[in-house]
Amino acid sequence: MRDFCLKNKKLLLGIFVLAIFYLYLAHLGSYHLMDPDEGRYNQIPREMLLSGDFITPHLNGVEYFEKPAFQYWFTAIMMKIFGVTEFAGRILPALSAIGCVGLAGFLGTMMYSRKVGLLASAILATSCLNLIVASINILDMALTLFMTACMVFFYAFERTEKKKWLVAFYIAMGFGVLTKGLVAIILPFGILFWYTILTKRPRLFLKLFYLPGILAFLIVTVPWFYLVCQANHDFFYFFFVREHFLRFTTKMHDRFQPWWFFIPFVIIGMLPWTGFLLSLFSKKGVIRKTTSQRNRFDIIFLLLWFFIIFIFYSISDSKLVPYIMPCWMPLAILIAASIKRFEDENSWLCHSFLINSILCLAFVGALVGYVLSSNYLTIDEFIAEGGLLTATLFIGTIASIFVWIKTKRFRCTVSVLCVMGFFFGLGLHDVQQQVHNNQSAYYVSQKINELNPQDALIVNYGDFYHGIPYYTNQRVALADFKGELEFGSEHPSGAGWFFNGEELNDLWNSQKRIIIVVKERYKDKCLNVLTSPAKQVLTEGSYTILINK
Repeated sequence: MRDFCLKNKKLLLGIFVLAIFYLYLAHLGSYHLMDPDEGRYNQIPREMLLSGDFITPHLNGVEYFEKPAFQYWFTAIMMKIFGVTEFAGRILPALSAIGCVGLAGFLGTMMYSRKVGLLASAILATSCLNLIVASINILDMALTLFMTACMVFFYAFERTEKKKWLVAFYIAMGFGVLTKGLVAIILPFGILFWYTILTKRPRLFLKLFYLPGILAFLIVTVPWFYLVCQANHDFFYFFFVREHFLRFTTKMHDRFQPWWFFIPFVIIGMLPWTGFLLSLFSKKGVIRKTTSQRNRFDIIFLLLWFFIIFIFYSISDSKLVPYIMPCWMPLAILIAASIKRFEDENSWLCHSFLINSILCLAFVGALVGYVLSSNYLTIDEFIAEGGLLTATLFIGTIASIFVWIKTKRFRCTVSVLCVMGFFFGLGLHDVQQQVHNNQSAYYVSQKINELNPQDALIVNYGDFYHGIPYYTNQRVALADFKGELEFGSEHPSGAGWFFNGEELNDLWNSQKRIIIVVKERYKDKCLNVLTSPAKQVLTEGSYTILINK
């Protein structure tokens, strides 16, 4: 087997690359948009295409300044090429994840060896949270790519002293800012500042301030910010003050979570590799036993990369799971380096293989137990949606244990785990498909479309159901709710599209045909607002549709 691998390195590498692309791209169009995020981030570029305005983002017809425009532009281009589809909306997150996998291989190779780099790529590519976030049309995966590129390009500059890497560093930072704002500056510079301080090389930090690189950053970022500020006088305050400073320091978006919120998601999100994190605490592990000053600097670099991002978001008053994706790369490289150390020490340090096997089997047990105790999920449904994931974890874990017992060879055992990780990813997509479809406005939108709504006003009551404008191809009005559209509602573009309860009732009793869409939790309140009964009532999942004519 070893001779075969040595003779067919290029073939095996090609298979590995194709497997990564298949794992991240093949499923993208197989399930509907998940509300609210995917409905939002598919609708904005769609409205850009319809209006021809690529400077001022609009959501449901009103100005929307919560995020910059890069992902909207990219998605609009994909929609122009592939059509207005779910697949087109998810291409950027998937390609960003693939880019991160490639960067993991590059950095792991520079720090350790090609084998460590390849293994780091495999670990990152098959980790649970990376697979999930890469399959959702949200901004965090693209931000992760650009922030990761900043860190990798800085490291390449440190090792080679070639200024081209600094230019690449600033270009990546520029696209990070155009993706999600100032966090793409704050976090990389914060990490690198402390890295140069702790390694007692402050002059290295000063070398970052390279004029051609800064100019490249300005060329990437300034044109859009200048044009959007010129077109919208209130953009600057809303974007830079409200959406950065106030969002981080207050609970204004109702995303407050305790400081330990992200810890369980690191444990679950690194499956099926979580157990190997324990080896990092071993006296013989890669953190506590460095082999050279260069290796010690590399460990400091990776640890600061992880902990500064992790702590930054942990102390924030606004927390969502995908926020910590930029710290996934250093974990993958540390685990890959640890597995190489296992070979060197001829030991699974801290019984990490045993712990990892127990965690995988415990996860299988938890899934089966959940199904057995569930009153809304049948065994057949579970097998159809979660069977591959469960079977892969169980069979793969047992197979890796068997291979280790029979061969006592680390590479063979880890190879089995990599294959398990690939099929684990395929199984995870099956589960994700069910989650997306259950949280999508697709089905209620199809029911609305059957009502021929072109001559009617569609009203969302109590909330904004982002997928409805997308799937009905029609702007909707909002009643007793503004939410993230509050800022846009105050502009002329929002006039006549936002109603309180009294205004909704007047509209309901007018000559205009009204279609109200309301979720179960707001249904009673909505019915109390209306003084005349609906002529037709339809239900679709958790949605109720009320029609006045």
